[in-house]
Amino acid sequence: MAGLQGLEEEFAVDGFHVLGFISDDFDQAGSDGQIDACTEQYGITFPQFSIDHVIEPDPQPVFQWVLAQPDPGPATGGIAPTWNFHKYLVSKNGDLVAHFPREQWPGDNPDDPNDNFDTNPVVVAIKAELAK
Repeated sequence: MAGLQGLEEEFAVDGFHVLGFISDDFDQAGSDGQIDACTEQYGITFPQFSIDHVIEPDPQPVFQWVLAQPDPGPATGGIAPTWNFHKYLVSKNGDLVAHFPREQWPGDNPDDPNDNFDTNPVVVAIKAELAK
């Protein structure tokens, strides 16, 4: 199962949900039209939100919260996203429990024949949180 869409499909029954936040902080604007185009191109069914900023100096409230949390890893280099597709895992209790850089594929990477859904670090972290 590939990508964030696959994670939503696989784990929604357990209460897991994917949310996408699109901003122009990385020079890839997040207008409603661009969200619609992305949704159509990739067949996305999880909610996506256009927000002004995810990084300093003026992050939106959800990212003010993220940036104020202790860094749980496993991504290195700080908790702030450095580009689009940074992934944050929030527990059922509302705690930030992991974050992954854009380079970490979320699920079974179709471009990597050695990748496996069940051993993918994002999937392993989600399963561990859902088991609690």
